Amino acid sequence: MAITREQKSSILEGYEAKLSKAQLLVWANYKGLTVAQIQDLRKRLRPSGAEALVVKNSLMRKALEEAQMEYSHTMMSGASVVTFIYDDIPMAIKTLTDFARERDAAFVLQGGLLSGQVITVDQVRDLAYLPSREVLLARVVGGIQAPISGFVSVLAGVLRGLPNVLTARGKQLESAAS
Repeated sequence: MAITREQKSSILEGYEAKLSKAQLLVWANYKGLTVAQIQDLRKRLRPSGAEALVVKNSLMRKALEEAQMEYSHTMMSGASVVTFIYDDIPMAIKTLTDFARERDAAFVLQGGLLSGQVITVDQVRDLAYLPSREVLLARVVGGIQAPISGFVSVLAGVLRGLPNVLTARGKQLESAAS
């Protein structure tokens, strides 16, 4: 059954809304997966703030063109599942790569789109090794805190040394008086 023009426009609007919110898009070829397996992937991705969507490639191309984003024709060929990652990129990529490893030839990562630029499958996999957002924030806070802690330690060292200086000066004055 053919899709009507109204259905196509609503699908296109949905793609555009998801594109505007997503930090990263990952394409995969899903030929050979069952509906239950795709539902399993969606369930696994939910905790990481991502969603997998079976897309119509021609409408996705149109949405990408309207958003002025690059795309690869080879990446978007065949039966495509696009994962829209909104929050935790490393966790979502790990979920996708684990799922692809379990499904071998039935689910194959094709590439991705990061900040409007096409990235390869290897670059997508490299994103899995990024620290999580919380770890990165902790590192930033630690970097900001380190100079302040050092300054406090220097001031505390001066205060710790002051009694020693006063004691030594007192002994010096006593020995000079005797």
